Amino acid sequence: MIRNLFLAALALVLGSFLVAQDKQPAKGAEGASYVTKPELYPLDTCIVSGEKLDGTALTFTVAGSTFKACCEKCKAKVEKDPATYAKKLEAGIIAAQLGHYPLTKCAVAGTKLGDMGKPVQLVLEGTLVQLCCSHCQEKAVAKAPAMATKVRDAAFEAQSKTYPLDTCLVGGEKLGKDAVSVMYGTTLVRFCCKDCIAKFEKSPAEFVAKLHPAKDGEKKPAEAKDSGK
Repeated sequence: MIRNLFLAALALVLGSFLVAQDKQPAKGAEGASYVTKPELYPLDTCIVSGEKLDGTALTFTVAGSTFKACCEKCKAKVEKDPATYAKKLEAGIIAAQLGHYPLTKCAVAGTKLGDMGKPVQLVLEGTLVQLCCSHCQEKAVAKAPAMATKVRDAAFEAQSKTYPLDTCLVGGEKLGKDAVSVMYGTTLVRFCCKDCIAKFEKSPAEFVAKLHPAKDGEKKPAEAKDSGK
C-alpha cells in the first residue's frame, strides 16, 4: 500500500515537471531563451482584392490556414477555393522571411544552397525552410516541427547579434535584463515587458518595418490581387 502511494506521488511530481518543461521558452543556439509565437501575418492587403487592410478586416481560418479579407464577399471567395489563396498566402510568407533567412545550407542534407540549382522553398509550421533539392522535401515534411525549430534557432542566434535596437520597439524603454525575446516565425522582436507584446500584436506592421527595412531591389511580401471582386 505504502509502495503504491509512493509510486503514485512520484508519477504526479514527474508529470508536473514535464508539463512545466513544456511551458519553458525555447533555447537559442547560444543558450539564450526566447518565446515562440506564430508567424506574423505577411500581407497588409486583402488576400483577394489587394485592398489595404484596416481595422474592419475579417480574420478567419479555412482548411488550416488563417486569412485576412477586406469584406464578406472576399471571405466567401476564399472559403470557396481555399487552395488557391493558400498558395498566395504561402508566397507572402516566403517573401516576408526570405530577406533574413538564417541558413546557407539545406536544412536536411547540409548541402550548400544553390549548389544543386534553385533551392526548394517550403513553409513548415509557418516558417520558411529551404532545401537543396526536391529529394529532401519528403524528409523535411515528415519532420516539420524539427525543421522549423532549426531555422528559428538559427534566426534567433543571428538576429540576437545584429538586433538594431537597444530600446523596446513599442514602449521605447531601455532593454534590460528583464527584456522579453519573442520569435514570430523567423523575426526576433525584443520587448521591455510582457505588456508591450499585446500592444505590438494589435498593429505589428508599423513596428516590424523598423527591424527589417526593405533593401534596394528586395522583394516585398506578395500583394494578392483579384480583379473579379
